Amino acid sequence: MSREEVRAHQRDRIFRALETVMAPKGYAETSVADIIKGAGVSRQTFYELFSSKQDCFLASYSNRQGAVIEEMVGKPAGTSPMERLSLLLEAYLAVMAKDPDLSRLYLIGVYTAGPEAIGKRLELQQAFVDVVAGVLEVGTAHDRFVCQALVAATSTLVTNALLEANPQAVRDLHQPLLGLAQKLMGASKPEVPEAPHASHSTKR
Repeated sequence: MSREEVRAHQRDRIFRALETVMAPKGYAETSVADIIKGAGVSRQTFYELFSSKQDCFLASYSNRQGAVIEEMVGKPAGTSPMERLSLLLEAYLAVMAKDPDLSRLYLIGVYTAGPEAIGKRLELQQAFVDVVAGVLEVGTAHDRFVCQALVAATSTLVTNALLEANPQAVRDLHQPLLGLAQKLMGASKPEVPEAPHASHSTKR
């Protein structure tokens, strides 16, 4: 393998070790020594690739989000924006429910990794907004804001379900979130009662 391939392989091993060790222990309780032991690399190799535990965590966070988005957009496309959003939500919630410890690490544990990590979380969240905006084919600033609100609501509700350690509760958010999206985007409009017909009779 080339040097670049070796380094990429080492990064992948470190990311896998970080997630394996850090998901159950949490960010604060995991040391660099824990990560390099799990990855089977030297301390020197670790610091050639990352400047710190936080740097490694943020890189792993970005890598994991890329994988989640790839999983989401790789699903069959629906025939309408709302059908596509339904498939997108279903795929995202399935990924989040599949490994609750790992999901909690990146959705909740990130808050213990410092202000820079929180800023990174907000930055990465915009990638989800971009995906949702593309699926819903938004064209106005207002609709873009709606997508931001929907992503923020999804993140909060998924986080709450994960805190309750209930993976099924994560999956069960699909219909409520889809209904919220329909209302926010104006796709679900209440029927307007038909106005009563005016009488054509006249008094004599």
